[in-house]
Amino acid sequence: MGAVVEIKNVRIGEGVPKICVPITAGTKAEILSSVLELKGHPFDLIEWRADFFENLGDPKQVREILEMFRENLGDVPVIFTLRTKAEGGHIRMDAEEYLQVNAQAIDTGLVDLVDVEIFRGDDIAFMLVEAAHEKNVKVIASNHDFEKTPKKEELLSRLCKMQEMEADVAKIAVMPKSERDVLVLLDATLAMKELHRNTPVVTMAMGKLGLVSRLTGQIFGSAITFGTVGAASAPGQIPAEGLREILDVFA
Repeated sequence: MGAVVEIKNVRIGEGVPKICVPITAGTKAEILSSVLELKGHPFDLIEWRADFFENLGDPKQVREILEMFRENLGDVPVIFTLRTKAEGGHIRMDAEEYLQVNAQAIDTGLVDLVDVEIFRGDDIAFMLVEAAHEKNVKVIASNHDFEKTPKKEELLSRLCKMQEMEADVAKIAVMPKSERDVLVLLDATLAMKELHRNTPVVTMAMGKLGLVSRLTGQIFGSAITFGTVGAASAPGQIPAEGLREILDVFA
């Protein structure tokens, strides 16, 4: 068994991949509605896609949303994600703004993990990793390629760099153009499982073509998979119920 990251009652990197449900609503009322809708659905973590929030620039309102998660979700781990346009997200931000908003979320003490776009620049990444760890917040280092699937060697290089920068979880998502692209992604995932076990790894090939990559993490070594209760946050995500049924088959 490789590295395991334990957050509350969730052990990432052990057993079947953990199901993470994204929250992509834009207003307080819509976010609360999305959270209440989760009741009765299978999931292990939530990811707040804060880049969709209409009042992201108001730290007080961001904190109120995070407090609402705690009040309604109890010990469910919360990932704070600020996905920028450059990596397929909903907002454009310069480096200073990106650093500030993430640091403010970390400082609340209300998030369990923060997603850091690791290739925004080494200085930004190092500062956020350090800030998160000072607050006992885990870091998911991420990279998203919506245009293509890089070669296996490049995928391994990116994931290993995330580990070298002391991220707790290394994540990469790619866009396959062919079935063989999906195999490249799965092969790289398996190589990380076999050779570079310093952290849990999360990988996915997006879109319908890459769906198999979201279902077979138990075999190839991807520790988290994303399922929907409501709106999806990326191409190829499927409802959490169906995802749980399939994952249980591989358990």
